[in-house]
Amino acid sequence: MKLIYILFVVTIFPKFSHGQQIIFVTTLQDPVKETSGLIYLNQKLITHNDSGGEPALYEIDSISGNLIRTVFVSNATNIDWEDICYDSTYIYIADFGNNNGSRTDLKIYRLPISNYFMTDNDTVTVDTIHFNYSKQQDFTPSPFTTNYDAEALISYKDSLYIFTKNWGNHWTNIYALPKIPGTYQIEKLDSINSQGVVTGASYNSITNTILLTGYTFASPFIIEICDFSDTEFSSGSIRRYLLEPKPGSSFQIESITSVNQNQYYLTAEESVSGNAALYRLKTDNGLNLESIEEVTGHIYPNPTSNVVHVKYNDLSIVEIYDLHGTLQKASINEQIYITDLSEGVYIIIIIDTKGDRALTNKMIVK
Repeated sequence: MKLIYILFVVTIFPKFSHGQQIIFVTTLQDPVKETSGLIYLNQKLITHNDSGGEPALYEIDSISGNLIRTVFVSNATNIDWEDICYDSTYIYIADFGNNNGSRTDLKIYRLPISNYFMTDNDTVTVDTIHFNYSKQQDFTPSPFTTNYDAEALISYKDSLYIFTKNWGNHWTNIYALPKIPGTYQIEKLDSINSQGVVTGASYNSITNTILLTGYTFASPFIIEICDFSDTEFSSGSIRRYLLEPKPGSSFQIESITSVNQNQYYLTAEESVSGNAALYRLKTDNGLNLESIEEVTGHIYPNPTSNVVHVKYNDLSIVEIYDLHGTLQKASINEQIYITDLSEGVYIIIIIDTKGDRALTNKMIVK
């Protein structure tokens, strides 16, 4: 999904945290500059584009990024393909991108692996798994505030698991979905505080570990989930790490897939922050990335129409920017009146006494 306004804000504000660079492999060109999902299957690296792209899967070279093969799905459309995964029998393509929270046609396409590799004309057909979120009653478009967007999917045991992209609270909700074609209403099973929006997922069956990709207004990140009990993913050990893409390459990491016990590929979609890119990640000695310290801070109420309260132990100054990166307000107080701000989305930043940007969040004025 294209998030131009968020990425524009990021290019204005300096990075305030540090992590280890993932390994840059190559820049990705057309037709995969809008890469949004990724799998490594039978030694083939397979990706797809997101909203508005062809209903097609693309095999790319894992060194050059060059296109090797294109397989078209003849009976599918690409409304907003956001992730892809597989099990021993099928490939699953997630058409559930829902940035406005208004879609009523969420689905996952199921493609037999044998058909993908044995087709003689690079064209396949799929079955469809339809679903909706049982608790969603309001489908009024609410861009960048909905908690019913999703971009991450894994296959685990006998079910598919969706990790949502919560614009409203920067958590990720977890839903289970049968692998059998049909129409389902799904209930939230679990949730994790991702401290940002989740954009991709990979389950490593060798290590029994889940890696999620995502980003905040400041930086992309990876969340590692391991040592969990059955399907209670939040019961496991959860660690969150910053990533540092190559300068000039997009920071909008959209997908991740495991290659073996300790190697992964990731892709970043082209954006105003840089070029689309293919990356590698090695986890020989653990993730070997700098863990983000938990930030203790609170901004409330949010949304708000009159006043916003900021709680942070080491507060120096609070800055409020519009989505064009223009400073609208600055205050040293914990209580800030915002009645003079127009309705819309703003970026609120807490600067600590060291002069560092300690916390960044979205604020909605209604």
